[in-house]
Amino acid sequence: MSSSSSSSAPFSAAYPNTPPYKIPAATLAHFRSHPWTIPYLSLPTHITTKTSSRDSDPATGEDAFFARTLGTSSTIPHCLTIRKTNPSIPPSTPPLPYPPPGTGPNHLPPAATIPATEIDLYALFALSKPGISGHPDTAHGGVVATLLDEVMSLAVSCHVPGYGENEKVERSRLYTVQLDVRYKKPVKLARCAVVKAWCVAKSGRKFFMRGVLVQEDEGGKGEAVCTEAYGVWVQARKGNL
Repeated sequence: MSSSSSSSAPFSAAYPNTPPYKIPAATLAHFRSHPWTIPYLSLPTHITTKTSSRDSDPATGEDAFFARTLGTSSTIPHCLTIRKTNPSIPPSTPPLPYPPPGTGPNHLPPAATIPATEIDLYALFALSKPGISGHPDTAHGGVVATLLDEVMSLAVSCHVPGYGENEKVERSRLYTVQLDVRYKKPVKLARCAVVKAWCVAKSGRKFFMRGVLVQEDEGGKGEAVCTEAYGVWVQARKGNL
């Protein structure tokens, strides 16, 4: 990364005057009931925030898939977003090629080695069944890709000044233009999952993003990367929506 990656932009640049978010009691109780997810609730560098895409606009149907279809007791009943308080300013040049190859001299460091201080956004999910099942007790790959796409998109907002002041307009200008999903392990249901997302580089109106979905490993002694994703988002020019 370039030297600019060590700088920080205040959280208020993207979300000024953001009031404290009160976590719904049932959601808080659920993630507190799982020892693996408890540490995510008290990260000193991050704060909990409302997951805007869990509210559907009845007039337009916007976010109905994530809020309604994936918001039932048999799909994903609980979701919690945890955003970095002071996002680092990303480099202006992405590693090339992007997405990078999985091996060789141009591959990026394993996602498991990325420190918490570099993660722009975490999202905790309660994965239920059978509503998102592919194979038995396993999440459908399309749902896994959806979770990564959604959380990586939310992480983009950390790097858009004034996003929180005019979220509806600013969000409508952000589009996924490329998403490379790499499946490593099955994502198991009736368990929790955490998606981590961060900005690798920002070049003009393009955001180069990375994300991973992790679950507690089978031995209960850590976490395993189930899926990795690389993506590019573009911010449309005002008036060109």
